Amino acid sequence: MLIDQALILGTGKTGAVGLALVATVTMDGLPENAALGVKLVEGPSVALLVAIALANVPEALAGSASMRAEGHGRRTTLLVWTGAAILLVPAVLIGHVLLGGASDETVSLLLAFAGGAVLAALADTLMPEAYRHGGPFVALATAAGFLLSFVLSGQT
Repeated sequence: MLIDQALILGTGKTGAVGLALVATVTMDGLPENAALGVKLVEGPSVALLVAIALANVPEALAGSASMRAEGHGRRTTLLVWTGAAILLVPAVLIGHVLLGGASDETVSLLLAFAGGAVLAALADTLMPEAYRHGGPFVALATAAGFLLSFVLSGQT
């Protein structure tokens, strides 16, 4: 994800992108982490873990930078993102304990909801913001990101 230098330095104005990213991370993270917990019954799912990490780390970095640029203090930004992380950890445990042994269809529903939350955030907030800061190169980066996730999923 391309982030404008002013955004990184906290001098740009971006609206509510930072808070939208917190909402996205939470909305897609809860079912995503529950699905990870279900998959832990079968053994570690490296592909799912890598996908979650690759998606959430850049979202958290961009969201934090955006919140700072929107005028939120360091403490507020840290508290909001720490709160989101604390909320997401029990989802892995709940998925493992309550949904362990769930059918592939149940896991698919969890991941479909998570994917829908990501797509909504992409279409509504992230792509317009990325295009505003990065221009047409964003389309190429989007396609490359999709290709990477496709390759990591083993569907090639």
